[in-house]
Amino acid sequence: MSGTSCTGNIEDEFANAKTHFNPTKCPHPFHVGDLPPLIENNGYAYMSVLINKFKIKDIIGRVVIIHDMPDDFTTQPSGNSGTKIACGKIEKGF
Repeated sequence: MSGTSCTGNIEDEFANAKTHFNPTKCPHPFHVGDLPPLIENNGYAYMSVLINKFKIKDIIGRVVIIHDMPDDFTTQPSGNSGTKIACGKIEKGF
C-alpha cells in the first residue's frame, strides 16, 4: 500500500504500529486494543466508542488501523481482518 495520511507516510505508520495494544495479554477479541467493528455505508463510516478499558494517557502516540475485511472474532491476533487500508496516529490535542 502506498500513499500518505494526515499523520505522514502510511507505510511508516503501519510499521510503527507494531502489535495490538494488549497490556494484559488477553486473546483476541478481548484485548484492550480491540475496538468494535467499523461499519461502512457507501464508502463512509462513523464510529463513536465509549469504553473503560484504558485511559487516554495509555493510547497517546499509538496508531488506530482499519482493515479491509470483517473481523472473524477468532483468529489471532487480529481476527483475519485482511489488509491494513487506513490508519491514524492518536495525538494529544490542545
